[in-house]
Amino acid sequence: MQEVIDLLVQSLLYPGLFFIIVMIIITQWLHRKIQGRIQYRRGPSHVGPFGTLQPFADFIKLFIKEDLVSRYSLKLAPLFIASFGVGAVIALTLFTPLAYNPLVAPYDIIVFFYLALWSSLAIMLLGLATPNPYTSLGIGRYMALLVSGEPAFVASFLVPVIVSSKLGGADYSLYKSSIISWINWSISPIGFIAMIVAAIAGFLAMMGVLEIKPFDFPEAEGEIYWGVFTEYGGPRLALAFFILFAERIVIPLVYVLLFLGGPWPINIAENYIGGVIVILVKFFIVFILLSIIDNVMPRYRPDQAVRFLWKYPLTLSIIALLISLLPL
Repeated sequence: MQEVIDLLVQSLLYPGLFFIIVMIIITQWLHRKIQGRIQYRRGPSHVGPFGTLQPFADFIKLFIKEDLVSRYSLKLAPLFIASFGVGAVIALTLFTPLAYNPLVAPYDIIVFFYLALWSSLAIMLLGLATPNPYTSLGIGRYMALLVSGEPAFVASFLVPVIVSSKLGGADYSLYKSSIISWINWSISPIGFIAMIVAAIAGFLAMMGVLEIKPFDFPEAEGEIYWGVFTEYGGPRLALAFFILFAERIVIPLVYVLLFLGGPWPINIAENYIGGVIVILVKFFIVFILLSIIDNVMPRYRPDQAVRFLWKYPLTLSIIALLISLLPL
């Protein structure tokens, strides 16, 4: 009974739904402030202290708008799809050290990749539910992005899990690998080489999966109106944004856990609060870097982005994966 209560509390409060909502508000405020600074603007400044509640106000404004659906669009299916996407992102947090009673099992990294892919597929399926020429173009571009970025993302994020399992007995578990991932950098020269190559490939692949410039061509407002989201508005668009913004929290968080040592130099088993603080500090550093890149880089054409993702991140991730399979 206690396990069920813990699961509900973690899913709905921390590190689940409520925590993700709070993090979305903070990260979107931070992203818009960075964007404003780069563009010589103030950014959010009116709603809440220093404008911190502006993202929340924008979300509520969308959510309470009238739910309009075009005549030829699916009515209920997008709501179910979006709900599954939100659930998948929230479930991902339960496999991390942020959870005080995490879900841990051998080979649970497979579940992580499945849930991470499902949240992306939810965005694609939302677009498929609305017939529109711009939407169709956006879906085609988004599918090209997933096919190009996901293999490199999976291969590179597997490397620290493999190295941790060979060196520290992590049993291919995301949580166990996160706890001891810092060891991978120093215990073996081969492990260090595999980690540095995978870290570079993983960062580039993560940018692609999250549609960070120059890989945001599925939206490309000046070319295809708004791509996948052309037909959406009100609460349906709010749910789609929730999935996108939540991905920009969870995926960089896992990158921190697997490549940047997670809670190191603190032992989170002995000092849980200190370990969580270290993880979040590292996360915000990565998020700020991604936000700066997103605001200063130009956009690739679809063919340029696909070629880049297949040529560099995928090649590097495969090399890192092969190195990690060598005797350490």
